[in-house]
Amino acid sequence: MSATAETTASVLRTFDGGPVEVEGRMVDVRLFEFGQVKRVSDWMTDPDADPYDEEWMPGVFDHQLNAAHRVHANYEHMQGPASIVGHGTKLRSEQDGYYATFKIHETPQGDATLALVKDGALPGVSVEAIPVRNVKTRAGVLQRTKAHLVGMAFGRVGALPGNAVLAVRTEQEFTIDEELLPVDMDPTVVARCLRLGIAMPQRYLAHPDETDTPPEGDTSEPEAPADDN
Repeated sequence: MSATAETTASVLRTFDGGPVEVEGRMVDVRLFEFGQVKRVSDWMTDPDADPYDEEWMPGVFDHQLNAAHRVHANYEHMQGPASIVGHGTKLRSEQDGYYATFKIHETPQGDATLALVKDGALPGVSVEAIPVRNVKTRAGVLQRTKAHLVGMAFGRVGALPGNAVLAVRTEQEFTIDEELLPVDMDPTVVARCLRLGIAMPQRYLAHPDETDTPPEGDTSEPEAPADDN
């Protein structure tokens, strides 16, 4: 079985509301929590699609940590420039999940959203992202390992069954089975292959200084101290 590539859509996922902190016009939210496997369905782009288990992994947005300003915040994923109520100022990955800080704009839409957030009337957090690379585990869970975070929405409800998918076609999405991922190689096996003239992938060619294992076949005893007498 080999890796597959297919045209993907921008997916919208709603997660349980995490801690929300507000200071002035700055709102700090947890986008999603690591270690959560959820049952989802892509029924909006494929009415016949079967539900599947999905997990968003640590590192999925790491390539965007310095580009938080490109992530827009809106109200319940409404479309159009007028729906944008803020933009990201900081995106960070912590032990339990991804967090983001948004600056709410001084507009009528921004003011209304900020008031609702302060009053606890928008507990839901939804992310809009474009999957790029996935791993399908032996248990059948589709793990999102790399995706482009496009937007985030404040919502009136928390996690919903059958999360929606936006039909916005973009780029190629790659999925690879877990069985095809590289595994750790025994250093003694690598050394034996090299002596036999077998070419090895670069990831297995560690510098000798990076390991405490002595070269195979080196059975010399430590040199005895010189006798001063």
